[in-house]
Amino acid sequence: MLQLDVKTIYFLVGLFATTTGVVLSILTMTGRFDRWLKYWGISNLCTGSGILLLTFRDIVPDFYSIVVANMLAIAGYFLLMATAQRLYYRHMPWRPHLLFLGLMTGLFLLMQDADNYYAERTALSSIACGYYALRVAKITQRIAREEDIVSAYLVSGIFTLAALIFGLRILAGLTHHLGGDSIFSPGGVNMWVILLAAGIGPLWNMSMLLMIMERINRNWIGRALRDPLTAALNREGLRAAVENNTMRRHSDDHPFTALLLVDIDHFKQVNDQLGHAFGDKLLRSFADIVHHQLRSSDLFARHGGDEFVIILPSSGEKEARDVAERLQKAFAQATDKLKHDGLAVTLSIGIAVTVSEQLGSSLYKLMEQADSALYQSKHHGRNRITAAQAA
Repeated sequence: MLQLDVKTIYFLVGLFATTTGVVLSILTMTGRFDRWLKYWGISNLCTGSGILLLTFRDIVPDFYSIVVANMLAIAGYFLLMATAQRLYYRHMPWRPHLLFLGLMTGLFLLMQDADNYYAERTALSSIACGYYALRVAKITQRIAREEDIVSAYLVSGIFTLAALIFGLRILAGLTHHLGGDSIFSPGGVNMWVILLAAGIGPLWNMSMLLMIMERINRNWIGRALRDPLTAALNREGLRAAVENNTMRRHSDDHPFTALLLVDIDHFKQVNDQLGHAFGDKLLRSFADIVHHQLRSSDLFARHGGDEFVIILPSSGEKEARDVAERLQKAFAQATDKLKHDGLAVTLSIGIAVTVSEQLGSSLYKLMEQADSALYQSKHHGRNRITAAQAA
């Protein structure tokens, strides 16, 4: 029967991770990437260096091939979690993790004799690495769900598998069923875990790269579909978002979708009296108010100048009026000081409603109806809300 050289497998896995870390670290030096790339590069360097050090067991002192090697590998997984946390735009609580790493270091110092504690060390390192792998899986799953990044589901699945493998290694270590009396013993659970790790290591680096590329691509597309001043969708962005949302609204309990066409009254006077810079500030202020008032499923777009479109899925005329009234009230409070300059800056709003399933095909017709209702609001004195049915 063919006996696999476990030490060679360890060496190749460590060499691949180290090489990946070197490449990522060189890219970091260009200064074109956020801190996550630095964490990712150092993570691979630490993990790879730790695994390479393990292959020097019985050649270098146990302190290096056991304590330093294991802690480098664990630190690599920790920094991999820090990479995911940074990609998720969340603050990293360093202190508790550094304390945890310090505790691990102390335990490995107590068990650094190569002739003893093999199973205990294996279980301990697997607990730490498995924990961080599970954290990466959870973080990337949130990224996939919240940002609709499909490849992030792949990353989450790979790290979930890695956590399960570490769980198997923990169980084997605690029950002394690893196979052999050292990490280089052929056969047994430990050898098969190393074989799986040899395949998963390159796979998760490639999947993370795919996730990052997809995210960057989506960000660039997002910039092209948004108004740079207000961060609202532009016309093309609205069209694309409507097509995407229409497909998802077929099963909604509420069969209707409402569209609001909003115009800022006397906006030209604001530009003429207070300047275009102040006018831009007013537009941004209005956009902030809208973003705070709407649900995550609602769509907000700048139609042109001081005219905006708001689409409320699963909403009829009553829900649309409620939203319109809240916007008018919040905007009135935000612009109250302009009254001292003799400017009555208010909102005129037109409402149109359609069947949700027909939104994609009837968007422009719906906007014409809302525009007609908006005209009625302005014609009857501005600062009004008019529904298309009453137009």
